[in-house]
Amino acid sequence: MRRGKTRTLDCMSDIALFGLGGLMFFQAYVTIRVVRHKHYTSEKKRQQLLIIWLVPFVGAAIALAGLDRD
Repeated sequence: MRRGKTRTLDCMSDIALFGLGGLMFFQAYVTIRVVRHKHYTSEKKRQQLLIIWLVPFVGAAIALAGLDRD
């Protein structure tokens, strides 16, 4: 019986690990897009990067939406 619970916990930890990896990849992708954006000043880039990394996922989504508008 115990083995079933252990497998469930292992599966859940794998899902959490892949989710975290996906989040980090998305944030890194948006960070690269912001840094390469030519129309932002260095101050605007710094503000965008702070939003991306201080507010995980939501901040990156907001920054990406702002890039797509420009």
